[in-house]
Amino acid sequence: MRTLLRVLGILALAAALLFVVVFFWFQSFIVYTPDGIRLDIPFLRGVLDEIPEDASPYPILPPVEETPPPLVTPPDESDTPIEIDDFRTVLVRGADLSNVTWELAIHGLRVGSVLVSMNDSSGMLWWDADVPYAHSFELSGTGDPQPYFEQMGEDIQHSALLYAFRNQLLAQRNPGLVLTDDFLDPANPDVQAYVTDLALDLVRLGFDEIVLTGFVYPPDYRNAETEETLLSFLTDLSRVLRAAGSSLSIMTQEANWIDAYGDPVALRPGFETLAPIVYRFYCLLAPETTPNSEQFEALLSIVETVLREDAHRFVPGVSGARPDEGNWIVIPQAGELF
Repeated sequence: MRTLLRVLGILALAAALLFVVVFFWFQSFIVYTPDGIRLDIPFLRGVLDEIPEDASPYPILPPVEETPPPLVTPPDESDTPIEIDDFRTVLVRGADLSNVTWELAIHGLRVGSVLVSMNDSSGMLWWDADVPYAHSFELSGTGDPQPYFEQMGEDIQHSALLYAFRNQLLAQRNPGLVLTDDFLDPANPDVQAYVTDLALDLVRLGFDEIVLTGFVYPPDYRNAETEETLLSFLTDLSRVLRAAGSSLSIMTQEANWIDAYGDPVALRPGFETLAPIVYRFYCLLAPETTPNSEQFEALLSIVETVLREDAHRFVPGVSGARPDEGNWIVIPQAGELF
């Protein structure tokens, strides 16, 4: 028995020694390459050279198409939005967002933006504003724009039109804020805070752009002092909106740009002064001003003279025919949705 164990031990030791010898012998044939480690044994070179370098160690399978066939039929080209450089939008009253035809009309115009009118010169708000002043003077409405946001999605820009200092109801209910008639005093801190709070509440709801209208002083009150007051307020409001992730734009009348004789109007503050703080300049055209008319061309000429390199941010409002080129906003006529 002892003899058998001794023999097995000798064999095991011999096997171990043989393994060590073979291992160190193969070390001299190991070649390290960027692709890994391989053996370079002289008497096997002829055999290994016959094996392609890119040979797969796996079974050969039928080739698979790199691009599988589509599972669905590609949409018709008419269903895809038109990619245009010009800015096209449409004005919709907040109250009309509940009308089932407005969405179809918007898609029919194939615009990239919608401007929603959130109040009017009466001062009544369409939405339930989270602003104490609005509730204190019973100016808040009951509308909710969230269904509109959900239906339109994020592929379209959402803008809100806000009357700033024209406010009939607030002028009646708080005469201390009034400058004249139904026009609130832009220099009053409470008035400025109210307009700012309304704008920020609209940003909170999800609007990308706040468009102010009814913000310039009445003609009899336009002077250097009121110009400075208004410019200071708009500058502060623009800064606040940018910090909140939105932007400030304005909407004026054609008469604020050009008079009946085709000459430029000296508005205070001037549009060239507002260019650094205002994103877009929306303009409501007079009924007789139609695209491609002499009056329209004269207006565009004044815009280019005043705004210069910022003229591309001018957006004329049209209610009928629309220009073939350039920016425009469709303004529905009274009693019409579109």
